[in-house]
Amino acid sequence: MNNLDSVLLKIGEKLSSLPNWNDLSEFIVKFHKDWQELGNLVQQELVQARIEELESKYDFPRTKKEKSYYTPLGEITLKRRVYQTDDGLQAKVDQELRFPQDKWLPIVLEERLCIRSK
Repeated sequence: MNNLDSVLLKIGEKLSSLPNWNDLSEFIVKFHKDWQELGNLVQQELVQARIEELESKYDFPRTKKEKSYYTPLGEITLKRRVYQTDDGLQAKVDQELRFPQDKWLPIVLEERLCIRSK
């Protein structure tokens, strides 16, 4: 199953699991939470697929390492191959895809600053 099929399947499952409701506010809160979780899952799958696509052109990985990143939809954990370099072990896709060195994506930091300044 390709990534698009997987995403569409997850969306279909989420839509079919929505409850009958009689209170709009309760429904919207649940809907928002469910779709944020689904969005986070979808973004993680899409980014992981891109990592694997790019890594297929590199030879001789040393090992795989996980790293988590904070996004507007929540935390995602990605597996990247690391390679021995003169500077130690490095994940080549981190630079190629411009991953932040720390766990925070710039948009999340901006949102946090906006919230604090209010």
